[in-house]
Amino acid sequence: MKFTTFAWPFGIVCATAVVAAFLLHDPEPPANTGFASAEPPKTWPDYSVNGPGFKVPGGDDGPLIAHGYELITRTFANIGPKVEDRAMRFAGNNLTCQNCHLDAGTNRYAMPLVGTFKTYPKYSTRDKRVISLSERLNECMTRSMNGRPMPDESREMKALLAFMRYVGDAPPAPAQPAPEAPPLAPDASRGAQVFVTVCAACHQENGLGKRTGAVNDVGGYVFPPLWGPDSFNDGAGMDHYERIVGFVRRNMPRGVDPLHPQLTLQQAWDVSAYVIAQPRPHYQAR
Repeated sequence: MKFTTFAWPFGIVCATAVVAAFLLHDPEPPANTGFASAEPPKTWPDYSVNGPGFKVPGGDDGPLIAHGYELITRTFANIGPKVEDRAMRFAGNNLTCQNCHLDAGTNRYAMPLVGTFKTYPKYSTRDKRVISLSERLNECMTRSMNGRPMPDESREMKALLAFMRYVGDAPPAPAQPAPEAPPLAPDASRGAQVFVTVCAACHQENGLGKRTGAVNDVGGYVFPPLWGPDSFNDGAGMDHYERIVGFVRRNMPRGVDPLHPQLTLQQAWDVSAYVIAQPRPHYQAR
């Protein structure tokens, strides 16, 4: 009887202590689920190999945003000319969007996509009218990707717009100035020497790039072609000095510090002249 009278209060005290200890104990930090917050990034994201990388956002739009990221980084595998579903062959070459918009558009010095969503609709000097963001994306598709337009109602267009919206709240990078005029007129023959010395190690001496797999697979490129049938056409921005010179100077060879270029201004103009002089597909308006 005495034992029972003592045991009940003692048991209650022990149980209370256990519960209190559980509630006060710092829990283990949650495991990394691979999902980011549903809230768009307010600071500049870094999707480079040296950064934290892209994580699928939470929320209902997460899968669509992730598909947009996949389209930008692996364009050839989703809408390229070798995908199994012919209806999905919007791109006419095996490049990726991030061959120009480096690091999935998060590189500040390589035509970044961050912060651009809210700048559209806007006036296009090329079209001489105000265009929508979907129209601008399709210009990339028909020029840089040498393909055909994606319908506005397609999942692919919606996914690209969703990704652009997701990274669109961060402040845009300052516009890069147009390249300064070179000391001498650009010369393709001098540019050929620059190409062999600096560029060919990645893009190959024939300029046709280095593939991930076989020619007819959907593996894309380790290093993209700069000319030839699987490159951008002559309507793309990269086929014009005002676009290619600054890109080359600030970003090539890959990994260079944009504020301390490896190529001189003259070398950048010369090698750009050499690349522009090479054969590539002809742009046909659609």
